[in-house]
Amino acid sequence: MSSAPDKSIDLLVQRLSQLSGQWLVIADENWPQNAWSMINNTDQRTITAISNRMDIAKSAGIANIDCQFNDFDFSALNPASFDGVLYRVSKERATSHHVINQAAKLLKPNATLLLAGEKNDGLKSYVKQAGTLFGNPVNAEKHGKAYIASIELNPAETKPLNDKNYSQLRSVQLDKELCLHTKPGIFGWDKIDRGSAFLIDHLPQFLRAYKNAPQSLLDLGCGYGYIALSASQLGFKRIVATDNNAAALSAVQENLKPLTDIDWDALATDAGDGIEQQFDTILCNPPFHSGFSVDDQLAIKFLSQTKRLLNRSGRALFVVNTFIPLEHKAKSYFEQIEIMANNGSFKLISLKH
Repeated sequence: MSSAPDKSIDLLVQRLSQLSGQWLVIADENWPQNAWSMINNTDQRTITAISNRMDIAKSAGIANIDCQFNDFDFSALNPASFDGVLYRVSKERATSHHVINQAAKLLKPNATLLLAGEKNDGLKSYVKQAGTLFGNPVNAEKHGKAYIASIELNPAETKPLNDKNYSQLRSVQLDKELCLHTKPGIFGWDKIDRGSAFLIDHLPQFLRAYKNAPQSLLDLGCGYGYIALSASQLGFKRIVATDNNAAALSAVQENLKPLTDIDWDALATDAGDGIEQQFDTILCNPPFHSGFSVDDQLAIKFLSQTKRLLNRSGRALFVVNTFIPLEHKAKSYFEQIEIMANNGSFKLISLKH
């Protein structure tokens, strides 16, 4: 079962096809990769894009759209240089506020911000706030579950929206002993993910199954680095943390800096693509679930890359929600599959060639 099309993005793409001028598309994890095939440059319209997701930025490039991959850093773009900004609001309020604030700086006077999203995304609230910031209150148009609004910039001296200093890493005390750098824009940025904690609790037991102590570790989809950092105390000599989220990479790099006695890297990849070395151990808390659906393509991507990146005597440990049938999907890739633990919410699945 694959992710359903996003009606809000469909609305934005349809509207963009009717417009001209210099447009900036801001794309986060809500954007399906195939949406870029419907967005094109014309004699009347030039598209620039920014995405905080490497896979989405790569897909934009394949579709001949100039796309920067970064944590929604707009500093390389000239102020007041765009005729329009197109944005499907993010899942996190701080991210959406940050982007709306930046749009106000990037748009020419009387240029347009196109906002779309659903009611439970807070779209109507964002439209109201953007209308105040832009000096041009408007109402969103309803299209089924999705809403779209076109907000024209009438520059005024107004206070920007509260983005919780989106761009800045901050130290967060995650438990009594653990204080890490993290920030909005990373999944579960201000807490320890329960699935990751379950994996780390069982990691010493998992490592005891090796004949020889594993030396190298890959944290596949590392987030701000909780798994990699926790595992660093268990004897690994080499650790690679990888993610396709730009905010996660900035945080994990900061969090791994104290590991001066371990050879480590933090790499931008899409589920490990581009990494050539193989590892003794792969740990993964994958982003498989969206509500109660499972994206088969995503599961296949993570499992196939894990098979490629795991050496012949190595082992991988995945943590997933109990309803995700990863152990069945893994049969196409691994000989030895074991449900190592199950706490009713999460299960740990051990994989070996």
